[in-house]
Amino acid sequence: MADKKKKRSLVKRGAIFLGVGFLAVGTVGFGSVYFLSQSKLGEKFERKVAGIEIPEGDEDAVDRGKYLANNVMGCSSSDCHRPDLGGGAVIDAQPMGRVYAPNLTGGEGSVTKEYGPEDWARILRHGLKKDGTRALIMPSEDYVNFSDGDIGAVIAYVKSMPDVDRESIGHSLGPVTRLLISSGELQFAYDKIDHDAKRPEAEPGPTREWGEVLIGTCTGCHGKTLSGGKIPGGDPKWPPARNLTPDESGIKSWTFEDFQKAIKTGTRPDGTTLDPVMPYKAYAGMKPDDIKALWAYLQTVPAKPAGGR
Repeated sequence: MADKKKKRSLVKRGAIFLGVGFLAVGTVGFGSVYFLSQSKLGEKFERKVAGIEIPEGDEDAVDRGKYLANNVMGCSSSDCHRPDLGGGAVIDAQPMGRVYAPNLTGGEGSVTKEYGPEDWARILRHGLKKDGTRALIMPSEDYVNFSDGDIGAVIAYVKSMPDVDRESIGHSLGPVTRLLISSGELQFAYDKIDHDAKRPEAEPGPTREWGEVLIGTCTGCHGKTLSGGKIPGGDPKWPPARNLTPDESGIKSWTFEDFQKAIKTGTRPDGTTLDPVMPYKAYAGMKPDDIKALWAYLQTVPAKPAGGR
């Protein structure tokens, strides 16, 4: 009887020690993840840039910037900087944590209030904040093909917006986001951009060349090959991005009319509705020629199986 009690006691103590061991390993592991992710978030880079001309007060330029920001780039969508550009949470759910799009207006709490032309160029062209650290969620890689004129117009529009007093409360990252950062699975825009690449020269119109400029606003979700898949760093509840290539698993069977309807109304050819993470409400205002340009470009990309991004 005493031997049985002794054995049970040893087993119990062994289980306790094993549990403590696992806890210690887990604590050390998370500590390493936290330290590495924090180190990456705080790393600073220097990049000399030429300032972008900002046509403040030019009504045509401001209108152009408003269109691009609201209906092409998605800056003012409800899950990004918000329609008033005063900022808000992009993701706010564990285990991802809170990822916050900052206030871009001239009001209290703005992160861009003191930005000069070089600062705007650095964040929009290169994904670097004023202090030299890399922006975490800002999709600067989506905008690299746009001309200085278009980028300047967007900035002019942002600066024309009424001041919003809203604190840019910053990120509060959960364990999954920190793990994605530390492992390199979630990349900063700065690391994805070819900073010396020549931009395509294209005038707005229903052409493949202009479509190549616009398609950059799709690659953040659908991937470089446009074959879709799970969106890195996105909310776990988000569905995989659709394959946009002419593959059987993509949009091979779609017509231009199908594509246009999906862009403007969020309705698939089978009548089902796209998930709201696809910003079709913003794209509803996209100009017909821009939709034609996107379609023209998509007709020229290689077919890829779904999920390859």
